[in-house]
Amino acid sequence: MRYSLTIALLFLFLVQVSASTKILKIGIYNKNEPVEVIVQARDGSYTIYGNGQEVTKLDQKSIVRIENKNGLIHLRTLGKDLGSFALIEIKRSTWGSSMRIQRIDGDKKEREYNDDFIIKPKGQKLQIVNEVYIEHYVAGVVESEAGSKEPKEYYKVQSVICRTYALNNRRRHEAEGFQLCDKVHCQVYHSRSRANQDIQRGTQETIGIVIVDSDIELVTAAFHSNCGGYTCNSEDVWSGYLDYLRARIDENCIQEPHSYWRHTIPKSEWLHYLKTKHDYPINDPIAREAVLNYCPERRHITFDPSNDGIDKIDFKTIRYDLKLLSAYFSIEELNDTVILEGHGYGHGVGLCQEGAMNMAKRGHPYDDILHYYYNNVHLVNLSVIDFFRSE
Repeated sequence: MRYSLTIALLFLFLVQVSASTKILKIGIYNKNEPVEVIVQARDGSYTIYGNGQEVTKLDQKSIVRIENKNGLIHLRTLGKDLGSFALIEIKRSTWGSSMRIQRIDGDKKEREYNDDFIIKPKGQKLQIVNEVYIEHYVAGVVESEAGSKEPKEYYKVQSVICRTYALNNRRRHEAEGFQLCDKVHCQVYHSRSRANQDIQRGTQETIGIVIVDSDIELVTAAFHSNCGGYTCNSEDVWSGYLDYLRARIDENCIQEPHSYWRHTIPKSEWLHYLKTKHDYPINDPIAREAVLNYCPERRHITFDPSNDGIDKIDFKTIRYDLKLLSAYFSIEELNDTVILEGHGYGHGVGLCQEGAMNMAKRGHPYDDILHYYYNNVHLVNLSVIDFFRSE
């Protein structure tokens, strides 16, 4: 039976399925796994288990080196060999504990994460999975994705988006032994949140809140850096139509750092690209002029010369091929050069981060900002979703 959202909201305070039970498994250093790391407790303490048996304690004064040696996980401290194991588990002893982790090979920048860890061999490297309480994860993603200098109301916006995105994609890496990775492919997650207390406050003030559609299904919470003044429909960029991801005019971001870009390319190279990649008739005078001087009044999805028999060219294809910041640009011929003047940064679907940041700075509440960018959606607590899926 399908229940209306009104009935769902009536049950919101009656159904006590706590979001605190939500744990995510995040593969860190994904696709660039280390061979050896050192770990140390930053806050609280941990117990390290090898093959299910306690091996040692980990606190702020102790450092343990963890290495893949001949397909097993080898542990040692500065003065003691702790043995080799097929599986390592590092479990917090107290709530709020966090652990420092630093790879010995490659990028040695220290990272810090809350909660528990599982470490297994992956070939000759280490697969490291952070088993993290969802709100700790969300705060870390918000800081990685949005920085530490925005108003709290914007962090509430980004928290809801990150939480929704994570739960909607939590099976993406299931076959690899974890749920989400730490890269842009899922959401950037390079550390726990440390730089600004407003990030934790924004996360806690929206705890458990996600975005759902009219069927109480989690939405695809797409976002990008800057839309250049116009967002896109979902089907303009991806294959599927989603009624909550609709194009709209957005003047909140047009004065921001990523609202404008400029790319120059030799005219001969530009015409060669159009000819070889798109079979464009560059020797036709009218068609040639159309791709050397083009100034749209707003975002278009395809370049559509008016000449009969000329196929449309997707701007998103040009963007990917030429590694442009967006698919929204004008074209101007200048002597032997073509100048592409562009607007925005990213795919343009869903929430425009710099636009939302501006709205937050002007005093708009987080729920109004989310409704501005996502069409006909609802903000609900996870308990509502859990209740109706159990019916």
